[in-house]
Amino acid sequence: MQLALGRSGPIVVQLVLAMLALLVVAFAPPTQGRMLLVPLDGRPVSRAAIEGAAATPLKAGPLPGSWVVDGDRMRLSSLWAQKVMVLAAPAALCGSG
Repeated sequence: MQLALGRSGPIVVQLVLAMLALLVVAFAPPTQGRMLLVPLDGRPVSRAAIEGAAATPLKAGPLPGSWVVDGDRMRLSSLWAQKVMVLAAPAALCGSG
């Protein structure tokens, strides 16, 4: 049994890496457009922070304290200092519009 598990180890590692790569690609924020702002410290993302990054708040996001916004990735990247992660806002997760 241990021998069989030892042989499948590299395959499992490759599958996990492939799944992680797909997640990174799926949630990588676009250069411009709809993005999901997710607070990392438990405090909701403030409208002032969103507007300070020259973004337009569209609606509350699917996670507590998160927002779906329309903006520029480079400007929104400044929110990392405020413990806010910027992700893509896929329609399946965040709705459309």
